[in-house]
Amino acid sequence: MLQHFFGLFYLLAVSQLLSFTGSHADDECPVQLNPQSVVVKYGGSVSVDCSTSVPHKGMGWVSSEGGVPLTRDSLITWRVPELREWDIEPACFINYNKTQCTVYLPVTIYKTPDSVSISTVNHNGPMMEGNQYELQCDVLNVAPVQNLTVNWYKGQTLVDQTIFTDTIKTPVSKTSKLLIRPDRADDGAQYWCEAKLELGEEGPRPPPTNTSDPLSITVYFKPIINETKLPSIVSVFRGYPVVIVCEAEGNPKPTISWNVNSNNIVYSKTLTITDSTPEDLHCIANSSAGNTTRSVKVSIQDISISTGNHTGPMRVGEEYELQCDWTLHTVAKSVVVRLYRGEHVVNTTIITDSSNSSDRKSYQFKIHPKKTDDGAQYWCEAQLELGEGPQPPPKVTSESLSIIVHFKPIINETKLPSIVSVFRGYPLVIVCEAEGNPEPTISWSVNSTDIVYSETLNITESTPEDLLCIASNSVGITTRHVKVVLKEDYLPLIAGLVAITVAFISVIFIFIFIYSIYYKTAKMGRYNLKDAKLSPQNGDIAQNGKDNSIPMKKLTFASRNKLFS
Repeated sequence: MLQHFFGLFYLLAVSQLLSFTGSHADDECPVQLNPQSVVVKYGGSVSVDCSTSVPHKGMGWVSSEGGVPLTRDSLITWRVPELREWDIEPACFINYNKTQCTVYLPVTIYKTPDSVSISTVNHNGPMMEGNQYELQCDVLNVAPVQNLTVNWYKGQTLVDQTIFTDTIKTPVSKTSKLLIRPDRADDGAQYWCEAKLELGEEGPRPPPTNTSDPLSITVYFKPIINETKLPSIVSVFRGYPVVIVCEAEGNPKPTISWNVNSNNIVYSKTLTITDSTPEDLHCIANSSAGNTTRSVKVSIQDISISTGNHTGPMRVGEEYELQCDWTLHTVAKSVVVRLYRGEHVVNTTIITDSSNSSDRKSYQFKIHPKKTDDGAQYWCEAQLELGEGPQPPPKVTSESLSIIVHFKPIINETKLPSIVSVFRGYPLVIVCEAEGNPEPTISWSVNSTDIVYSETLNITESTPEDLLCIASNSVGITTRHVKVVLKEDYLPLIAGLVAITVAFISVIFIFIFIYSIYYKTAKMGRYNLKDAKLSPQNGDIAQNGKDNSIPMKKLTFASRNKLFS
């Protein structure tokens, strides 16, 4: 204790002496400090050598701690085991050439912060996208503050930096602030601050650094609907329902609903679209941060068929155009258009059009109607070729167009021969039938002044020889010439001759029958072999007492048994 007191007294005396004798420290002072400056952590040890290479009358260290008294040595060391004096200014002096010079040792004492913390200013809870907020970094008890740098980080990215210029050597507390305007990408981001003491080349490497705990921020933002997945125009083909999806990003998680009409709200991400869905739809994404609406127009992909510039019935043999008109709100490599008659394809064309135009497209098919086409149903089909699109490719069909075909009457020649024979006394009915559209009117031209409107006509022997059947409609007139041939009726005569012939043949047959019976009875005779006697003439069987020139053969016993059996 006493020694320390005398040391302080000595240093005061030396310092006073230096001040009175005009001591100086310049480049010509023949002392060298090693190191020339020191950076010491508060409470740490320090030692610095002061040396000279010239003769002198004494040198020493002047310091409030670790001073070295005047000595003739050429190397003296200033040493402090625990440096705790913030304003210490040690100096090495030397007496030579009847003068004294001094070299001061720059001493920097540093202390790392007791704590580094980050917080929000005047705000708690989630932040709203687009609003401005203030973050604060508190650094407690750090020295020297002029060497302090506060770095602001978002994640691992340096976003701001604060440098202090105060010359206070003792520990102080400092605050650094950062203004932020977060967006949705900042949701969940971690901000943190770093207090770093930049102490120069003599300081520790790496520089002393203290960091705060990270501050994770929650950013609420208004929903954003994914317009890529939900286009503003949705194309729907008849018979091909489409499921559309409304996805929205937002914090907090938004609720998705569809406004189909004023009385129909559907709470779902997906909505099935058919050809009966209303034209205007609205997807609504709603959260506490706000709501977003996406309007969707439903475009029914349609196709129609018409007769182009023609109206009314068609006529056989003439050429007409059936026109297919369609609207397709989509990009297709090509469109295959087919014309159907009933269930059969009658024509096909491929139209290449890569535009995304909603203009009405059309194509004309030429037809030559026949009479069998009357009432035929024609319809169009447009099929999209989308490359790697859905399989089978989407297609749209038109309603059916029923055509009416008018044609000139055709008289049935099978039922109405060109020559008609009529027998006197036997009237005959002939028929004139004709097919046509519209249904033809049938008439008979019996003579130049007599027209009979009927399909049938009675023919007698008084009917004129030349008749004309006329079938007419709006398309044309068809005639059939009929020649009437009058014939006599020979049927009664023929019938009489046939009756006479039959009677004559019958008489002849009866005569022949009677004659045959008589011949057998009268000419051939009757024979009885019972009690037969042998003829004395030939020894054969007797002929009942009659002489018969017919030879008779004698029967054996076996032959007799066989005969009378």
